[in-house]
Parts: sequence; C-alpha cells; structure tokens
Amino acid sequence: MSSRLLLMAKRRLGLLGAFAYSGANFALAFTLQASVTAIEFGLYAFALVCIQFGTSLSNALFASPMVVSLADDDAPKDRLIGSYFRANIIFCALGALLICGALSLMGMPPLQVWLVGLQAVFLWMRWFFRAFELASHNFTMPALADIVYGVATLTCGTVLFALNGLDVTSALISMSFGTVLSLFVIGKGTVRTVRRRASGSLQTYVGVFRQHGRWALLGVITTEAMANLHSYVITIFLGPAAFAPVATLALFFRPIPILMQAITQYERPVLARSFRARDFGGMKRDVRKIHVILTAVVLFNTLGVLGVIAFFPSLIGNGQYATAILLPLAILLAAGQLVRSLRTGSSAALQGAGAYKPLALVTVIAAPITILGTLVAIWIGQHTVALILTAVLLGEVVTAVLITRHFNACVHPKGAPA
Repeated sequence: MSSRLLLMAKRRLGLLGAFAYSGANFALAFTLQASVTAIEFGLYAFALVCIQFGTSLSNALFASPMVVSLADDDAPKDRLIGSYFRANIIFCALGALLICGALSLMGMPPLQVWLVGLQAVFLWMRWFFRAFELASHNFTMPALADIVYGVATLTCGTVLFALNGLDVTSALISMSFGTVLSLFVIGKGTVRTVRRRASGSLQTYVGVFRQHGRWALLGVITTEAMANLHSYVITIFLGPAAFAPVATLALFFRPIPILMQAITQYERPVLARSFRARDFGGMKRDVRKIHVILTAVVLFNTLGVLGVIAFFPSLIGNGQYATAILLPLAILLAAGQLVRSLRTGSSAALQGAGAYKPLALVTVIAAPITILGTLVAIWIGQHTVALILTAVLLGEVVTAVLITRHFNACVHPKGAPA
C-alpha cells in the first residue's frame, strides 16, 4: 500500500510540475498581450504554436514509441536510448531551422528569430530526456525539471521586464534561460551523459519508427491539421493581428491542454502496464477518472473566462477587442476543449496499448472535415475566424467518437487493438 501511495504522490507531483511550467509561460504571455502590439503578440504566439507542434512531433517520434520499447524487459536499454537520442539530435536541428525560416519570412526581427530557434532546440532536447524518464516510470525528475523551469523563467522574466521593459525579446530570453536550467536537471547536466546516450546506432531507432513511430507521426500531423490548422491559416492568410485575439483567449484556456498533456504522459506508462496485464477493468476505471477530472476543469475554466469577458474585458488585449468578438470565439474554444477532454483518457490508453495505427487512421478521417470546413470559411469571407473554429470543433467531435469506439474495442477481453 505504501508503494502505491508513493506512486500516486509522484504522479501528483508531476501535475504540480506541469502547472509550474504552464504557469510561467502563461504569466509571460499574459503580460505581453496587454503591452505589445497585436502584430508583435500574434507573431510571438504563432512562434509558440510552432514550437508546440515540434513538441507534439517529438512525442510521436520518440515519447510514444519509447513507452512501448522500454516496456519490453528484454530490450537493450542503453542501445535504445542512444539510438533514439541520435535521431532526436537530427530532429531538433532540422525543426529549428524550419521554424526560423518561416518566422523570418513573416517579418519577425532577426534576434527574436534566433531566440525562438534556440528555445526550440533546448525545449525539444529537454522533452526527450523527460520522455525517457517517464517511460522508465521515473516521475520525480521530470516534475522537478518542470518546477525549475517555472521558477527560473518567472525570475528571469521579472528581472528583464523591470530592466528592459515589456517586450517579446525579454520573454524569449527568459524562456530559454528556464529551459536550459531544466535541461541540466533532467539530462543530468553532464556532457558525458549526452555522449553516452548519443553513441547508439541510428538503425535501431529506424526499426522502431517503422513499427510504431510512423503511425504516431501520421496521427500527430493529422491531429495538428485538425486542432491547430486555424493558427496557421489565420496567421498566414489574415495576418498576425487577426490571430492575436484568438491567441489571447487561448491563453486563458492554456491550463487545460497542459493538464491533458501531463495526464497523458504520466498515465500512459501505467495504462501500458495494465494493458499488458490484461487488467481491462483497471484501464476503464483510470480512463473514466481522467475524463471526469478534465471535464470538471474545462467547465470551471470556461466559467472563469466568461466572467473575465463580462466583467473585466480590459484584461484581454488591454481592452482593444470588443465583447461581441471575444464571446463567440471563447465559446467555440471552450467547446473544443470540452470535446477533447472526453477522449484524452481513451487516447492515452490506446497509446499505452501500442495502438498507434488506429489512432492515426482516426485523425486521417477527421482532419479532412476540418480542412474542408476551413476552406469553406475562407471562401465565404465573412465571420472567417469563427467559422474556422467551428470547423475545428467538428473535427474534434468526429475524433472523440472514433477514439471512444476504438477504446471500447481495446478493453473488450476478446479483442485487442490492431
């Protein structure tokens, strides 16, 4: 019983770390959105969307397959982590170059572009070590790294904002500083560790990617097309200023996706063990608890956002956005988060079961709905942002229904995921 309580405490510490991480990012972004121009904040928010997409790709390429790889007691752990890490280095370099190129073309100042690139590399490297620790059921170190990030980022941000004023450059420097410190915590802080983990053959990872990673990658790409297509379309076709109110409102809902991601990462290894033990009843109970918790958080968060719009509208964009604009956008964003909360637990369970192909095929079906709806919204030309968010919501509903069906099939004693 004591070991079970210790495990629960470590997982709860993980949630605390996740909120420390997201809280620091929220504080920086919330301060900026009321202090810089809509174009500046729109570019900053778009850069964070791109970095987050890279994190999702890292989850697909490394974190999710790693859970399956390390669950195999016969697998050579050192060779696996070395091979994974070599692939991760290539991913970080290419991803940062692509983001920097895109932001340069969109007009972001060169210094900020370089800071975004550095932040991307540090964050994805940190995320890799974090995924390895979680896949190994070491919950304490990732949580401590998240807490270190939150404290360091807020401290650095406070000092720089006081010395240099409120600007995007100071925010990016603060995030990079916090990420580097937390990277040393999670990665042991030694060159020897990096060298040892980078010494494996890349071929080992290629085999794992062909078995699991390609389906996880396809799922992430189609999920991004479904869930965040609006960020890219609005920014590219309508401009950063048009994306600014959506990004600002998304800040107020930011605790929800952070909690979803943290729960998925911490519960996925536990659900994987339950699946291998064929404890389907335990899996269903854990998934049900996840859904209840997330639904309650979404409803509470939504009430808070609606209250801010109604009584404290000046907190959003320093009062530059009308309530008539904010209210429908907030409702659509909240509805999307609610639908997502109803399938997060089921999705984590399917990942733990290694069912990456069914998950990928779900989003392959749902993504075209969002894409088609987005094209229609652009063609109509009126209320474009709200209609694009409606298309995203439709895609989320289809995804939730299909994932729930696959999960029900997974936990049936006579079947298992493909």
